[in-house]
Amino acid sequence: RVQAKAAASFAYVDFAPPFNEEMEACGTIDDGYDYNLTAFKTLRNVGSATMCCAACAAYEGCGAWTWGAAPHVDWVTHVCWLKELPLGPFGPVPKVRKAGVMSGYPAPGVKKAGAQPPPPSVSGKLDGVVSKEDDLAMYGTAAGFSPRSAKCPGSIFIEGHGPVALINAGADTPGKPGGRVEALMGDAVVPHITGRTYFGTSCQEGPYDQTSYLPLQLLGKRISWTTDVSGTGCGCNAAMYLVSMPQNQQKGTCNDYYCDAMHVCGVECAEIDLQEANQYSWMSTMHTHNPAAGADGLGVARGFGGSLGEPERRDWTAEEYGPGARCVDTTRPFQVSVSFPIGADGQLASMNLQLSQAGQPCDLEAVNEVGAYHVKGHHPAQELTSALQAGMTPVISYWKSADMLWMDGLGADGRGPCVEDAPDWCP
Repeated sequence: RVQAKAAASFAYVDFAPPFNEEMEACGTIDDGYDYNLTAFKTLRNVGSATMCCAACAAYEGCGAWTWGAAPHVDWVTHVCWLKELPLGPFGPVPKVRKAGVMSGYPAPGVKKAGAQPPPPSVSGKLDGVVSKEDDLAMYGTAAGFSPRSAKCPGSIFIEGHGPVALINAGADTPGKPGGRVEALMGDAVVPHITGRTYFGTSCQEGPYDQTSYLPLQLLGKRISWTTDVSGTGCGCNAAMYLVSMPQNQQKGTCNDYYCDAMHVCGVECAEIDLQEANQYSWMSTMHTHNPAAGADGLGVARGFGGSLGEPERRDWTAEEYGPGARCVDTTRPFQVSVSFPIGADGQLASMNLQLSQAGQPCDLEAVNEVGAYHVKGHHPAQELTSALQAGMTPVISYWKSADMLWMDGLGADGRGPCVEDAPDWCP
């Protein structure tokens, strides 16, 4: 809601929302015709002609496209061929009648990301940072904070809460060391690629202790922060989320007590993704959990993006969120607020999200209703309420992948931001 590379792969999944008239803009579409032009790129598992048309808009040399609509035909069904127009003056594009395909041209003015490097960051590491070192000094070492080290990068001061020690992960994934995380002036956390850090009550060298993780209780409350995703492109994920680490007694395969809905380090627990984002996409997700059924890895999400095994999220558009966008220009820092209101029954009612930016004419909002969250074997309202009441640990991480289209992909409607992920461009 708005106020005031020979072959790549997408996925179209049965549980995605049905198609509607709100498809990405596209040029003329010829059903039953193949454009007899040179194909420079082939994409597979493209769920619609609209999605193929949108993919064409990511490549400067793409002047036309052909999509395989015929079902159950190898190398035709859901294949998208991106084609180049001849250089210099030329006559009408040669069209060949062919059943089971559709062809067309990209819409003028439509642009998609992923095929070209993202705009580089122009913000400084300390832009917007306000020193909280004097606030931290009031607590000193009495709070159990140790000198800075690879495990303990420093501390921050959270208004309305107090000092927080940062505890770096024992590993990024099993057998893979975690990246560097910086704590700056008591006010900012800067994770580098593969960096992950946990909010704690204290950080000490030596073995990890699950009792040191901060059990932040956010039921009926709001958490706000400033985020800077500038420079991050398709395939980059700058994340801040909550997990039930204080209650986890099992040491995982990352040498600490980390747990999440995807059991990345071997242990499952409830997870609430406050922010998974890059310059083009945003995702806020609730993942419920109980011991019998485990964690719901899919969850329910709000934001903008989605493809490759995820339903599309269309709470706003690329005109409203993205580089140079009208409401949130992601080349600059912006503000995030997430609240967890309680319903009349005393349980979590929703997760409410707001993105805002100074000087912009509009805010972006989305509401994730817990009452609309249904998954077999779970009672999300009860489970998420219990997790928030018990206290969940905030986690900040930054990672990259060539398989991030579940977050930032085009989607079958073609309205998502990224045609492909390019993790090598993640700063």
